[in-house]
Amino acid sequence: MSSTHPVRKGQRYKRLLLGLVAFGVVALFVGIGIVQNFAGLVVYAAALGATGLTLYGQFSESITFSDERERRLNERASNAVVSLFSYVGLPTVVVLYLLDATGRYVVGPTVWGAIYAFSAFYLLWNAVYVAFRVRS
Repeated sequence: MSSTHPVRKGQRYKRLLLGLVAFGVVALFVGIGIVQNFAGLVVYAAALGATGLTLYGQFSESITFSDERERRLNERASNAVVSLFSYVGLPTVVVLYLLDATGRYVVGPTVWGAIYAFSAFYLLWNAVYVAFRVRS
């Protein structure tokens, strides 16, 4: 009897985790859309709980989640997303600051929240980068 290759088994777990999280997020948005926020939140929390149990099951076994090729692909995709986010987001923030300073556009609280989230993302990314750089 042949057993499943460890990388394939890890990929199956990864798909299960992503499916659970996606189901929870969709349930949350559907709940908000039909004005049943609490029901959507309960389903979301249950999906995240199931994700946590699945993660516990993963880490309690010795499973290889991905191979080197998939790891490089993940790194390239992450780099592309962060780069795109910075190439579009940073000039947008600068233009918004300039428009607000000249009085041509009033930046509302939602936009300020997005700017703060953008700044927090890059501060966190740089902190993690420095931590990894120091450790290596």
